[in-house]
Amino acid sequence: MKEELYARVILDIISDAVDRPFQYLVPPGLQEKIKIGSSVRVPFRSREITAYVVGLDKKPEVDTLREISSLQDEGALQEELVELSYWLSRRFFSRWIEAIHLCLPPGNNKVRTKYVELILPLLSAKELLEEKTKIKKRALRQSLILEHLAQAGEEGLPWNDLKKITGAGRQSLLSLINKGLVKIEKVPGERVFTDGIAASAPGNTNLRFSPQQEAVWKEIRKGFSSAPQELLIYGVTGSGKTELYLRAAEEALSRGRTVLILVPEIALTPHIIEQFRGRFSGEFALLHSNLSAGERFEQWWRVKRGDARVVLGARSAVFAPLENIGLIVMDEEHENTYKQSDSPRYHAREVAKWRAAYNGSVLLLGSATPSLETYAEAKNGNIPLLKLTERVGGRPLPAIEIVDMRQEFKERNKGIFSRKLWKAINETLLRGEQVILFLNRRGFSSFQLCRQCGYVMRCPSCDISLTYHASPEHLECHYCGYKRVAPEFCPKCKSPHIRNFGLGTQRVEKEAKSSFPNACVMRMDSDTAVGRGAYIKILSAFREQKAAILIGTQMIAKGLDFPDVTLVGVIAADISLHLPDFRAGERTFQLLSQVAGRAGRGDKKGKVIIQTFTPWHYSIQAAAKHNYHGFIEEELKRRRALSFPPFSEIILFSCSSPQEKKAAETAGKLRVSLIKNLPSLSAGKEELLGPFPAPIKKINGRFRYHLLYKGDNLGLKCEIIRSIVWNYKKEIRGDIRVVVDFNPLMML
Repeated sequence: MKEELYARVILDIISDAVDRPFQYLVPPGLQEKIKIGSSVRVPFRSREITAYVVGLDKKPEVDTLREISSLQDEGALQEELVELSYWLSRRFFSRWIEAIHLCLPPGNNKVRTKYVELILPLLSAKELLEEKTKIKKRALRQSLILEHLAQAGEEGLPWNDLKKITGAGRQSLLSLINKGLVKIEKVPGERVFTDGIAASAPGNTNLRFSPQQEAVWKEIRKGFSSAPQELLIYGVTGSGKTELYLRAAEEALSRGRTVLILVPEIALTPHIIEQFRGRFSGEFALLHSNLSAGERFEQWWRVKRGDARVVLGARSAVFAPLENIGLIVMDEEHENTYKQSDSPRYHAREVAKWRAAYNGSVLLLGSATPSLETYAEAKNGNIPLLKLTERVGGRPLPAIEIVDMRQEFKERNKGIFSRKLWKAINETLLRGEQVILFLNRRGFSSFQLCRQCGYVMRCPSCDISLTYHASPEHLECHYCGYKRVAPEFCPKCKSPHIRNFGLGTQRVEKEAKSSFPNACVMRMDSDTAVGRGAYIKILSAFREQKAAILIGTQMIAKGLDFPDVTLVGVIAADISLHLPDFRAGERTFQLLSQVAGRAGRGDKKGKVIIQTFTPWHYSIQAAAKHNYHGFIEEELKRRRALSFPPFSEIILFSCSSPQEKKAAETAGKLRVSLIKNLPSLSAGKEELLGPFPAPIKKINGRFRYHLLYKGDNLGLKCEIIRSIVWNYKKEIRGDIRVVVDFNPLMML
């Protein structure tokens, strides 16, 4: 008699009440099949639901246990991803099932996809040929099926192919199944798709590196031969980081390992995708957010089956079902898009580090402007810092000029373009070269204000001004989506002097067309790049010189490589400096450095003009001098004085309710609970700030109050903090939400 086996499962229900493993008895018939990572059906209360096996036990926890009903998928999750999901739920304050969902196929097996009927032999090739000989005279079609299966081997053949080759019908197949000679297995069929990004030529794998690239490559190769190693490549824009990534991927594959490449946004990094697809076309998978649900599902299954050994994708690709990972690359590691804004609020960099340690992988973090947290680790000697300070081919970095817009205003230039930028655009166009104009915001104007009484049009549900859009003309809230018609008269004092203030890409486009009527102007922002492949179409048209001027927001600041762009104009460099966020200076510097890197990437010299109302700010001054180290030292001084990351870790607690009083009370009581249950906090070793209203106090009808917890090594306390918050949430009554975010990147 078999020894009894018990499975610990996580129920596929998103609820705090069931956020723990439940134990079920494994039926004797499933004991050989069920393993950690299997998906099963289990009875729960009065219904049957899906669950995921996270542990197997020899002893029961209670006397009476219910039995697993059926096995859905023996290997739904590999064991690595089960362990990862547990760590993730504790580290980033989510329910375990929410973390598991990140590791499952897109659509969580609910995607409608085409399946192929695969006919698999149940006997060896020799035995199949013997059976074929026996039945050839009385069952010719069956014998032909067996003959072709014998030639195909263990992988079998699709039924549609067998039908065409043999002329056999369904009855012939059923007869062979009944005799126990073959079986049918349904597998997802690979869908042919196009994302609009072509594969480049494979390229010269023996390309000669520059001396700096060669030195970095030697250090990367050492990493493959030693213990798992994390490396930071600090390389200026155009310094050849991508070729190093490609060479490292080849090295990993040659060692029988797999490769994971992470980029901040798929649609905005066509250059790196082209190169990887060209170099690894037969083994390449792109986990692309712009693919249809079915296409994403099938690409995921290519990775799961081992057909694709090189995976490139954005944030969620860090959960790709790769096994034996030898290399993880995180390009532009400083980018905010690597941080998930919804639960689980993970950072892909932290997950990449976990998977690299689990698999013994080389982890390459690359950036022209590394995040302060990563740079501080390198500065402290925790990770090697590899530098690429020169562009490939010795091309110079673009010259950068700062224009003081206060002076322009004093001299009665009230237009968008300073006189210096207008002249530079005109000269660039006359030479037949291209221009990029960058603006760090969206909309025609940021808000409407009455010049007579000062009234500002605001969203009734969110405590922020409405953004004006010109096409079609309307006001819109970019937090909850509220829209209304733009008024002709002030709703408060009825004055006609209500005007649009601020600046948006549509207004820049309008003035560019007016100032340079002979130039074709193209705009790329979240309003124009709508629909599948829209980004690629706009960028391809600009690359083909169908437009001379490209206007855009953050979408055009990174990853783009246009040889004929010799001028970049930054319209309002300091807008992002005024956000209520301690990272505002860092973000401004990174953004300016990235967008400046779009100029002069070909054989022609590049030039950048930065327009600003705060020309003295150290972020803008450092960006203008390509002085990353100067900026870092100044920013580190400020962070150290305020005890902000990288000199501490932070946890943000956000309490919200439709009633402001309840939101404030909830945050106050949570503060008391945290102090009571965390001895280090009550002893004054750490700092708990608040409660205070969130910078944007009201979003979507809910008032928000924050607590901010600062201290060293808070990651070690995540599990106990999670337990405190979960227990506290059990006491809450009414429509109150508590959200916890570990090391948030935005605190608005």
